[in-house]
Amino acid sequence: MYDPYFVDYFSIIKKFENLEELNYEKILISGMGASGVNGDYIKQILDNKEIVVCKDYFLPKFVNKDWLTIFISYSGDTEETLNCMNEAINNGSKVVAISSGGEMEKIAREKNIYYVKFEKNFPATRYTFPIILGILLSILDKKEYYELLDILKDYKERIKDLSIFADDIKNPIMIYTDIKHEPVAISLKTHLNEDDKWFAQYGILSEYNHHDLEGIGKLNVDFILLKFNYYQRIEYRINYLKDLLENYGNNVLVFDLRYRNLLEELVLGTLSIRTFTLKLAEKLNVNPYESKNIVGLKAFLKNIR
Repeated sequence: MYDPYFVDYFSIIKKFENLEELNYEKILISGMGASGVNGDYIKQILDNKEIVVCKDYFLPKFVNKDWLTIFISYSGDTEETLNCMNEAINNGSKVVAISSGGEMEKIAREKNIYYVKFEKNFPATRYTFPIILGILLSILDKKEYYELLDILKDYKERIKDLSIFADDIKNPIMIYTDIKHEPVAISLKTHLNEDDKWFAQYGILSEYNHHDLEGIGKLNVDFILLKFNYYQRIEYRINYLKDLLENYGNNVLVFDLRYRNLLEELVLGTLSIRTFTLKLAEKLNVNPYESKNIVGLKAFLKNIR
């Protein structure tokens, strides 16, 4: 069986070291699910650039030939992403396609598009993190790419074991973090939904310290607060939220994912959450690599043309 704890991400990503670097200030990254979330990571890591993440069938109308447009689909057959890519080709944008094959590779070869292919040897797209992230950074910012490689040299010794929290989960889950670490919350939600077949959502502070506070009482929800090196005012807010939730008798878990800098927190924090979701899958006796409802939707849509 696939073992996510022994993936040599460093060696895999090192193969993409010589990708051509593209210098654009306006970048659109398009993809769905665990492919698209890589755009959310890039938006936080390269916050000196104008980056738009598109998770839709259509490109924003302001995207034109001055933009670098990047399309990511693990399978290469994601219909929303392919539709957006065809729009970008037609409007003259610079296009980069990233997939393991599929229709995306076929279009890229036919149109002579900048195409990056990687192996389809993972049980699900979410386990390609941080490979796709490495590909993106190699194209967009070699300095950050090498910093990512440095983190991944010894990541197995640095991830945090969150498996102890699996026994504390009884209810649907609400996750809280700040905007800089939103990609980790998205990834945790994704792993809970897909690894564990468990309902989860997330909220971003400080926005979720406004109207949402009035909806808090004793709830049939388990709360996970992601602990990072926050801006001090966010730290005050998340501590207040923890006390408020506990005062109402709610179950609150704190995942300490503090590291030396933002890139480490995003990368190692994301890799750490698997220790929790895979242990929860074991406890629930579910196969973390098998999906039913998503496959059902894809079959349904395939019959509608």
